[in-house]
Parts: sequence; structure tokens; C-alpha cells
Amino acid sequence: MIKVVEVEKYSLAEEIGILKDDILVSINDNNIEDFLDYQFFQAEENLKILVKRNDNNLNFETNKSYDENLGLFLETPHIKSCKNNCIFCFIKQNPKGMRKTIYFCDEDYRYSFMYGNFITLTDIKQKELERIASQRLSPLYISIHATDNEVRKKIFRHKEDDDLLSKLDFLTKNKIELYTQVVLIPGVNDGHILEKTISDLYIFKSSIRSVGIVPVGLTSHRKRLPKIENITPEFSKQLIKKDIEWQAKYKNIYNTPFVNIADEFFLMADKDFPNFEYYGDFEQIENGIGLCRDDIDRFLTEAKEFPTSISQKKRILFVTSTSGKIVLEKYIMPSLNKIENLSVELLEVENNFFGKSVTVSGLLTGSDILKNLSKSIDYDKIFLPPRCINTNGVMLDNLKPEDIQKELSTPVEVFNNNYLEII
Repeated sequence: MIKVVEVEKYSLAEEIGILKDDILVSINDNNIEDFLDYQFFQAEENLKILVKRNDNNLNFETNKSYDENLGLFLETPHIKSCKNNCIFCFIKQNPKGMRKTIYFCDEDYRYSFMYGNFITLTDIKQKELERIASQRLSPLYISIHATDNEVRKKIFRHKEDDDLLSKLDFLTKNKIELYTQVVLIPGVNDGHILEKTISDLYIFKSSIRSVGIVPVGLTSHRKRLPKIENITPEFSKQLIKKDIEWQAKYKNIYNTPFVNIADEFFLMADKDFPNFEYYGDFEQIENGIGLCRDDIDRFLTEAKEFPTSISQKKRILFVTSTSGKIVLEKYIMPSLNKIENLSVELLEVENNFFGKSVTVSGLLTGSDILKNLSKSIDYDKIFLPPRCINTNGVMLDNLKPEDIQKELSTPVEVFNNNYLEII
């Protein structure tokens, strides 16, 4: 059962008499526990709906087309939290003063399906696996880290085996598409352990589209957490060499690379990014895999339409991170500054909020940006890096771009990755 929080105007639900605050009990005799049950069972054309209103059971019937929505908005269910105690958990490394939701670590397969959140499967029950299969909750995004049981126990800090491979086998047999990741920790799950992980996962290549390898993220707030070595340039260079071997050895069923490594490794090793074929369909772009290649290629396409000059002199500033500066300086800035009357500058902001080892633009905070910007600056506009705000327009430390604009008395906006639009 789940509460109806809103009924869409002029919808079928309103037409047959379902009201806000009704309790949705079942559809076609199937119990409704959350939004996924509702979406799955309301897709039928002939519906028998049971709701509870003031302790009274009410039955409704309606007919609709297969793709027509009933028109109910349901309360948000309780989100399953992560019970792991991972040695590298970024959530446990967060400083104070951030949005409240940042400190919650979810382990909910429903949100993996809906939004691409990575889950571990460590404590998923057979009943949940069967629901995933029966309702076709595909794709799912799975954090693997290692397939070796002893290494998994060390990473997740578990005492018992969690039967990962049998769970992957079940999902594969039920044709659930999977995207997996390995957070790489030097001396823990690299080397032969990583080779075993890739080899073990390749058995399930009919379901697993890709294995994304991303660097462990370490902040300066690792109190009471195990000591972990950071990723180094030399480590990254060696990983890239191994990656070349994996590209030749492992292909998924679509004949695209089974293994992809994150952009940060190429940045740290000072190596060029692979061409776009390396990333397949860019399935893990939100995981920092292929993001730079996509940005560069889109810029090069836009640059073909750049004018040779603009009518009035303009001076703009791009705020970026340590990693972002490398990409912008090498691939973007030279073309922009060839345009007459346009002056484009970069401001590299070191991450003092999390620590200088965190170098990605998406984790910059408003407070760090403000510390690096002088009130006496004279720009026509300041652009903040993409992905530094959430869907509500708020940065990690609760500041908004409007707060920075007010402080500086200069127009500020988050860059939308469209350079041609700026010009």
C-alpha cells in the first residue's frame, strides 16, 4: 500500500474518482508497494484498482490504451540505505557544511534502475532479485570492486561471503543488462586481483555491457578510516598500458570495449584521450568515463561555425578545477582566443573543501570559488563548471550561483557546454 499525494488534472484517475490522500492498495490484484509496482501494473489496458479511503475499501475499474498513464503521483518510498562499511567510502570522507542528502548512502536497486545509481548487491535478497527479473528492471548499475571473496571482505569490511557471482548469474540468466564499476585502490584490488575481476565478469558478457574502472577518491577528511594509497601518474601510465591489452582481449556482445578506464587516469598520466570508438555508446559518461572525449568532440564540431570576430570586445572567465584546466588549456582555449574581440581566461580553483587530491570540477564548492575570485575583477560574464550544481541549482556547500553573482556584482552562470551559444 502506498499513499496518493496528487492526482493529475483531467487524468483517468480523476475521472473515475480516485482522490489525493487515498491509499493505493492493488492493481489487478497485484499489491502496490512503491512507484515501480505502480508503473509496472498500471501499464495494462484493463484495470481493477483497489484503494482505501478513511478505512473503507473502494473498487474502481477503467479501460485505457497501453501507453496511457493513470495519472497518480505517489509518496516517495523509504530508500534502502547502504549497510557496507567500505574502506574507501566517499560519503564517510565528506566535511561538514554540505547539503543534508549528501551524507546519505543509498543501496536501492529501484534507484539504480531509475537514475543509474551504483549499488553493490551485497545484501540484496532473493525476493528482490526475483522482482528485478519479473518486472524487467533493466539496466542496473553495479559496484563490483573485486570478485575475489577475501578482497571483497576487506573492501566492504564483511565477515561472510556475499555470493556476488551467483547473483550475477541469476541476473544474466534473466537477461538483465548490467553496467559495472571497479573503484581502483592501489595495493588492494589492482594487479592480479583486477585481472581476475575482469576475467570473472567476462563470463557474464551477455548481460554486462561494460566494466568501468575509476580511481579511488580520497579527501582530506579521512578520520578513523583505513590508510589508502592515492593514484599516482606512474600508476595511471601502467594502467593505460594494461588497458590496451584489455581492449584487444575483451569485447562485449556489441563488439565494443568491455573495459573502459576513467578520464582521470589519462589526465594524471598526461596522455591523450582515446577516440570515441573506445567508449562504445558512452554508457558510463556520468561516471567520468568518456566525458572529456565527448566535450572535446562537441567543441570541435561547434568550432567549425565560430566567427573570425565579434562586434564588441568581451571578456569572459571560465572557472575550472585542476583537471578541468588541463582539458580547457589544451583543447578549448586556443580556438576561442583566435576570435577577434573575444578574451577568454581560466581560473583554476584548488579544492580546499575536500582536499587538493580531489581535482574534478563537479566537486568544486561555492566557498572555494569565492575565495579565488576578486571583487575587483572586470568580466562581462563568469562561467562556473558544468555539473557543479544539483537539479535544484545548489552547490555542494549549499551556495548557489546567484550567491556568487551577488557577492561579485558580475553575471554568473553555470556553463551548459555550448560554446557557440556564448559567442
